[in-house]
Amino acid sequence: MSQLTEQELSLLPTEEDIKLYEKNGWYASPKIISDELIEEARKGADRFYKGERDFILSNDSEIANDSVDESSALLNNEFVSLQMKELNALAFYPLIGAIAAKLARTDAIRFFSDSLINKKPSKPTSKGIVGWHSDKAYWPTCSSNNMLTAWIPLQDVTIDMGSLMHIDESHNWRNEQDLRQFYSFNNQDLSKFEQFLKENKPEHKRSTMLLKKGQVSFHNCNTIHSSSTNVSQINRMALAIHMQDASNHYVKAYKDNGDLIEISYDKLCGKDDLGNPNYSDENIFPTLWKG
Repeated sequence: MSQLTEQELSLLPTEEDIKLYEKNGWYASPKIISDELIEEARKGADRFYKGERDFILSNDSEIANDSVDESSALLNNEFVSLQMKELNALAFYPLIGAIAAKLARTDAIRFFSDSLINKKPSKPTSKGIVGWHSDKAYWPTCSSNNMLTAWIPLQDVTIDMGSLMHIDESHNWRNEQDLRQFYSFNNQDLSKFEQFLKENKPEHKRSTMLLKKGQVSFHNCNTIHSSSTNVSQINRMALAIHMQDASNHYVKAYKDNGDLIEISYDKLCGKDDLGNPNYSDENIFPTLWKG
């Protein structure tokens, strides 16, 4: 794997940073990505929306893959870094994986998926909300609770742009089943969960990621998060990189009716020796960092 420069090494989280991440469930980095790399990623996103592809996925029928629609307030497209060279350069930037490894206290980080989220300028009543959810709620077949996500805005993010919001320490609530009724990426009503928290967790704290271009927010896979409508005058684009720690592997999970759960990513990767989805398949889940 790539070695970090002295300057990059100085940008790794300290032990105090790591402990705060473990306490709160999220970490906001200093500026770690150059303007040039961000601008190239924006060009790649623009090319993607125009229908261009540098690499072809073996199967994109089951993943989020929104078509460009001028009436849509939000676009969500997965695995873009495996399709566009500029987005690949950003997602695979070694310092991102190295920081993730530090935060998760693991010696290796593997890619799991990504999401290019484009929030267009909208009225407050538009469907541009990302509902309260945890990432792990969508990954019941993953063994690890140390997986994490890097959220990389492709411009400065201000309060009116519908920025990412974390609920501090909510990664510790992963076994509280009452919360799951509110989880949905597509839920446009944030108020019901917020009322539930007000009544049941009155001491909870919400943190909004108002980041400058080049900063990155990292959150644990069980941290509850959302974002509101973009009511600014410009698009708010961000690339979310979902990452596996070294320990993560496939485990069988079942629906309430007893049926085996299959997540969409299972249809992209190869199989292990037991015939189960191989979450170490380097073709789909390549290693991002190995320390």
